[in-house]
Amino acid sequence: MGKVNFTFNITLDEDEFIRVDDHLFTTRETLSREEPKVHLIRPKFLELLKEFEGKLTMKMVDEWMLLSRALDQCCSFENKWDDKKIIEELIKGHDHPVSWYVRNCKAA
Repeated sequence: MGKVNFTFNITLDEDEFIRVDDHLFTTRETLSREEPKVHLIRPKFLELLKEFEGKLTMKMVDEWMLLSRALDQCCSFENKWDDKKIIEELIKGHDHPVSWYVRNCKAA
């Protein structure tokens, strides 16, 4: 099987996207169908990632998303998580078990 590369140009306002490594996170749903490295993200999470622009790697973002799912599954969907604190810990390179996040990352 061969590889095929597609290139396209698009203009986005700065508040519509964030770039992490070679991936793009955006609130524009139609873009995620066009390119596998374009990910749909909610506006509040886009704002959150924007706070850490230039400090994130795709590995950190993937870990954050996995932790979010794990926290929702092992606890309750009624719990709110401090995603900012979770991302800060990932940026610092701290390696915590999910139980640490359960104890330390509930939103106020």
